[in-house]
Amino acid sequence: MKEHLNQIRKLLDDLEVQADPGFAQASERDFSAAELPLIIQEIVDDLQPLLTPYEVAFYWYLFRHSIGRTGNQHVRVSVRELQKRVAKSFRTNSGAGEVAFSTVSSTMIALERIGAIRKEGEPNRNGTPYRLLIPDEIESCRKFRAERTAAEARTEVAAADLDYYNLRENRVKVYERDEYKCRYCGKQLTRFTATLDHVRPVAEGGDNGFENLVTACLGCNSRKHKRTVGDFLADQ
Repeated sequence: MKEHLNQIRKLLDDLEVQADPGFAQASERDFSAAELPLIIQEIVDDLQPLLTPYEVAFYWYLFRHSIGRTGNQHVRVSVRELQKRVAKSFRTNSGAGEVAFSTVSSTMIALERIGAIRKEGEPNRNGTPYRLLIPDEIESCRKFRAERTAAEARTEVAAADLDYYNLRENRVKVYERDEYKCRYCGKQLTRFTATLDHVRPVAEGGDNGFENLVTACLGCNSRKHKRTVGDFLADQ
């Protein structure tokens, strides 16, 4: 009897595959193991910030059972499976802690709406077939990435504007402020002989800001080295 039941189950599975050939085939591409680190990084950087905690948990579960397992973007899941195996409900202290049916449904709808998943066929007794999309395929992720990249570029520019030690155009501003004279011995310098010295040494937390740099001749700069201005002048 058991053997007959197994044959019946196999026959039903074969019939479901025939009824859903698009899902049975490989997706448009299969991801290699070498691609996974970059995909995971993009999910963390570009998709997770757009999702709620439940949406994040469901997406990673779908990822684990699709791209993460086979390299294929297709996965079939049931509501019951998601209720029990993805996350524990924060609304109950019961032992089961299953996520409510309505929460699973609304979460999957939200993932569809943002473009993170897409239905690929009709549900059957094993669940509903979905195609998991990666950030490069999700418009909202591409937009978020562009905005984040632009913001990071502005931050880098702002940081560069504060660096008066390494940027030539900023170094000149310090020289001009000090009239190309050594702030320690008063020697008149030129743009070829002037150097910059940190008032508060970098080793003690000094930065490359405008107020922490002074013009110095090579001799004074060498003798002062990493000492504070006070210690250096005390020895003169």
